[in-house]
Amino acid sequence: MYSHGPIRVLLVDDHVDSLIGIARLLRALGYEVRVAADGPRALAGAERFHPEAVLIDLSLPGMDGFAIATRLRAMESTRDALLVAMTGWESDECVQRTHDVGFDAHLVKPLSVETLSVALSAARAGSLP
Repeated sequence: MYSHGPIRVLLVDDHVDSLIGIARLLRALGYEVRVAADGPRALAGAERFHPEAVLIDLSLPGMDGFAIATRLRAMESTRDALLVAMTGWESDECVQRTHDVGFDAHLVKPLSVETLSVALSAARAGSLP
């Protein structure tokens, strides 16, 4: 299921500067990256791209990150993907909610290179759940 080339990462964020900055960083780290600015585009992109990891901002208009994660877990192409929540919320309640809907990790913004690298190391090692 996992590629032998660069790990495929889908990045979902409605904040354009974050989307561009994180995508550039991930590409520089050797990941193959696709981006989406909202839930419907993320789901459509996941169907075509078959990402091994998906980084999702929780605060999105229309369909929030929780709803996207739930839908991704139900899709065959992303059922086993590493799902990483990106948010400014770090309360215990939010962390528990991300876990409950199927996220594998909960990262608090702003994200550092080290934080992203550690979160995606499971995908790079091929040891996804």
